[in-house]
Amino acid sequence: MKKVHFKPAYYTHLLLTAKIIVITGLLTLKISASIAQTGPFPLKPIDEKRVREIEKMLSDKPSGFGKPYHERKVWDNLLKSGNYDRFLRGMKDYSFPAFSKDDYFSLSNGSASSSNAGLTMMRKRAEGLAKVTWAECLQNEGKYTRMVEDGLRDIINQKSWVSPRSDHDFKNYNGLAYSVELTSSLYAHTIAQTLYMMGNKISPKLRKEAIDALYTRIFNPIHHKFKTQNNDKENHFLTADNNWNHVCLAGLVGAALTVIEDKHERAVFTYIGEYYSRNGLAGFNDDGYCVEGVTYYNYGFGHYILLREGIWQATGGNIDLFNDPKVQKIARYAPNIEVINGVYPAISDCREGATPDEAMMIYLNRSLGLGIARYDTLTNESGTSDNRKSVMMAFPNSSSKSMPKKNMQKEGANIRSLFEQTGVLVCRPLPGASANIGVALKGGNNNESHNHNDIGSYTIVQGNQIMAGDPGVIPYASNIFDPKYRYTYKTVGSYGHPVPLVAGSQQRPGKLAEAKTVRTDFTKEKDNITLDIASAYNVPGLKKLERTMDYDRSDVGSITFTDSFAYANPQEFETVISTRSKWKQISDNTLLLTRANEKMLVTFSSAGNKLLLKSEEISEGGTPYTRIGISVSKPVSEGQIVITYRPQN
Repeated sequence: MKKVHFKPAYYTHLLLTAKIIVITGLLTLKISASIAQTGPFPLKPIDEKRVREIEKMLSDKPSGFGKPYHERKVWDNLLKSGNYDRFLRGMKDYSFPAFSKDDYFSLSNGSASSSNAGLTMMRKRAEGLAKVTWAECLQNEGKYTRMVEDGLRDIINQKSWVSPRSDHDFKNYNGLAYSVELTSSLYAHTIAQTLYMMGNKISPKLRKEAIDALYTRIFNPIHHKFKTQNNDKENHFLTADNNWNHVCLAGLVGAALTVIEDKHERAVFTYIGEYYSRNGLAGFNDDGYCVEGVTYYNYGFGHYILLREGIWQATGGNIDLFNDPKVQKIARYAPNIEVINGVYPAISDCREGATPDEAMMIYLNRSLGLGIARYDTLTNESGTSDNRKSVMMAFPNSSSKSMPKKNMQKEGANIRSLFEQTGVLVCRPLPGASANIGVALKGGNNNESHNHNDIGSYTIVQGNQIMAGDPGVIPYASNIFDPKYRYTYKTVGSYGHPVPLVAGSQQRPGKLAEAKTVRTDFTKEKDNITLDIASAYNVPGLKKLERTMDYDRSDVGSITFTDSFAYANPQEFETVISTRSKWKQISDNTLLLTRANEKMLVTFSSAGNKLLLKSEEISEGGTPYTRIGISVSKPVSEGQIVITYRPQN
C-alpha cells in the first residue's frame, strides 16, 4: 500500500500549487507557496534613527504584563477577590499536557483528516504553562513551582514550537529552520511572561536556557530576516495583511519587551512592531470592516491590542498604536456588525453564535471612548488559560486608567449600519417597536481573507435566533485552505449559502467577483438596497443578476429578497434558503421556520414561472443545516424569484 505524505499548508493568505508526483513507490503531495496577501509596508532595513528615538523611551530593564509574584499586595488582592477560587480548586489534580508525536504527525501519516489534533495539543501545552504560573503566583506556596519549571523545561526541549500545519518539510521539528508563526509566537510570549511573573522562583540555569531558546527559535530568525532582507515565505507575517500579522507581532514583540536586557535590541523589536503592524491594519477595509468575520476579529485585532498595550507600557505611553484614525473605525466593527439582541452573522470562517470578546470590547470602549454602555464596566474577573491578555486585563492598564465617556450610546438607537466601502448592510428595528427582526446583507468580493464565495449572502435574526442565512465555518480539514479543494466544500463555496445557483453554476473566487451597489433608499420606516452580483458567476450568456433587499420596520417587520435575472438563452435558475431552523411546508408557496421559541413564515413566488422545492441536509463535520433550493421548473430567459421572511403572529 502506498504511503501518503501531506505537507501542511499555510492559511488562506497563501496561494498553493499542488503537484502529485510518484517517485519510487511514494506518493508525495508537493506544495509550493507564495504570499497571496501583502501589505503596503514591505520588508526594508531597520530604521536606526527611529530605533534610537525609541530607545530613549524605554526603561533600563525589560518588563511584562502585570507584576512578578513577589509584589504580594496586588497578587493577594486578586486571590482575596474570590474570582480565582474555582480555578484553584480545579488545579489541585492538574497534570501538565504532554507532547504527542502522534498528534504532531497525524496529518502526514494519514491518521487524521483535520489538523486540529496537532494544533490543539500544541496550544494546550502553552495554556498549561500559563495555568501553573497563574496558580503559583496567586498562592505563592511553592506548590506549583516544580510544575512550572518542569513544564518550562519540557517546552524548551520540545522539538517544534510551530503548528504542525505550518511546519513545511518538518524543518522546525528537525531543527533545520525556525519560524515565527501563530503558535510559536504564542509559546514565546507565554514563556517570557512565565519568566517575568515567576522571578527568582525560576532557577538561573533554567532561565538562561529559556532565553537561549527564545533567541534560537524566535529572535535570531527575525534578526536574520532583516540582516539578509530575505523576502521569501519564511516569517512572512511581517508583510501579511491578515490576522497573522498582529498575532505574530504581538507574541514576538511582547516576548522581546519582557525578557531582552539590551535596551537597543528591545528598541529594534519595538520598531518592528510599530512599523509592520500597519500591514495588519491594511487588511481591514477603510470603513473598519473585518472581512475575516467576528471570530478572527477577536483573534487578530485582539492581538493588536496586546501589541499596543505592550508598547504603550514599555514606552510610557509615548508610542500609541491607537493613534491612527482607522483604528477607531475598526474598533466599531463589532457593534456595527451586530444584527440585534447580541446576535452576529457568521460571515467567512466564523462560527454561528460567535460574539465579540468582552474583555477586548471593554478595553476598546474605554481606551477609545466609544461610549457603548454595556462595555463600560471594568471588571477584575479574568481567565487563566493564558498569562498574557488575562494578566494584562487583571492588572491596571491603559484602558482601566481611562475615564468613561459621559454620553453613552443608547442600546438599539442605531437602526442601520452600512459599511460603505465593503458593501455590508445591517438593518434593525426602531427602538421600542414591536418588530423584533434584523438582517445583515453582505456585498464585498470573493478575494477576501477566509472568504466563502458568498456575495449577496445574508443572515436573518428574529429575537435572539438566527432563523436563516450564512451557515458559517466548518471544522478545518487538512486541505481546506488549498484552493484546489477549498471550494469543493459546500459550506465554503456558495452552494451552502443563501445565494443563487445560476445555470447550475456556483460563484467563482477572485476579486473580479465583486458586488456593485446599484441603488439604495434608506428611510426611518424602510431600507432598500440593490446589488449587482452578476460578476460572481462565470456563466456565458448571463445578462443580468441583481439582488434587491427590502427591509420593512412597520408592524412586526418583514424582509424581502428579489433576485432578478436574464440570460441570452433559456437557462435554469435557483435561489436558496440556508437554515438550522426546523422547517415544514405549510402551503404551495409558504414555509414555517421554527427555532427555539421563534417562528417565522417564508413565502416565495415568481410571476409567470412555476417553482420547485428541494432540500438537502449538509454537515461536513459541523452543525448540520438545511439547504432549501427554490428553482424555476424549466429553463427561462428571464425572471424573478421573490422570498419574504415575516414573523408569525
